[in-house]
Amino acid sequence: MAQNYPYPEYKNKVVDCTVVPDLTKISGKSVVITGGAGGMGEEATRAFANAGAFVTFGDLNEEAGKHLEAELYPNARFVRCNVVDFESQKAMFKAAMEHSPSKTVDVAIANAGISKSDPVYKGELINGEPQAPDLATLDVNTTGVLYTCHLARFYFMKHELITGRDRCLIVLSSTAGYADVPGRLIYMMSKFAARAVMRCLRRSTAYDGIRVCTLAPWFVETKLVTPEVMQVIKSKGVKFANAADAAAAMIRIVSDTTINGRCFTIVNREEAVLGYYDMDVDDFPEASRAAKQQSEFLAVSHGA
Repeated sequence: MAQNYPYPEYKNKVVDCTVVPDLTKISGKSVVITGGAGGMGEEATRAFANAGAFVTFGDLNEEAGKHLEAELYPNARFVRCNVVDFESQKAMFKAAMEHSPSKTVDVAIANAGISKSDPVYKGELINGEPQAPDLATLDVNTTGVLYTCHLARFYFMKHELITGRDRCLIVLSSTAGYADVPGRLIYMMSKFAARAVMRCLRRSTAYDGIRVCTLAPWFVETKLVTPEVMQVIKSKGVKFANAADAAAAMIRIVSDTTINGRCFTIVNREEAVLGYYDMDVDDFPEASRAAKQQSEFLAVSHGA
């Protein structure tokens, strides 16, 4: 017998990513973005502010953040934020609540992330002995994301899901969270973890009304990638995606409240007309053993 939940359950339904988003659905939303002063985060800050949302964005780059705030005023507010510092993130969310016209947080985008040389493959030896690996990538990409999720859920639940309000979480994963990337163990771990956020939280939507999606960008051309690295990658025949299309994918997710539990990959426009598509790889075939196990997990789970 079907249960009566207060909100719609997650359903496996592929999203048509050729649909142009309705920007009127963005206007008036209160949006929080980590890492919002550079790369895809900067494009997202611009896209949401220009669509009429009020954006509170955090970053460590104060100069870039203040410049972007001045450019987008009054629809954007910069808060210096270190995502691995819980109190720093909490201050950013509080600022969003206090200064957004709606006094809410409707959307949170866990965008901040880093990529470094892998410490397991290329770890330092001292006197011929291995040293504890540098876990900065995990700290930012996993712990920082967890802090964002924790704070987003707290602030989402402060308002009712009435007209104009939302509870939408978007987490940045990567195609490295889906593919085998030898030599990038720590980065892959962090991006698989981001994928796990979506896989877990989408099953709680029926209880709390919080919908969650991930983005899995391919190689994206931004100022955060050095020309030397970009040239090496392009020499392998790789075609870069556009950071503005990543922001557009976020807009698409936020603009349609029926979208939940999906991962959009950001690609070159030769592969997708708007630069992104629904990966459709986070569900199991109905008759498979994995699908049966998934059903049993849902039956015994006590965490929601």
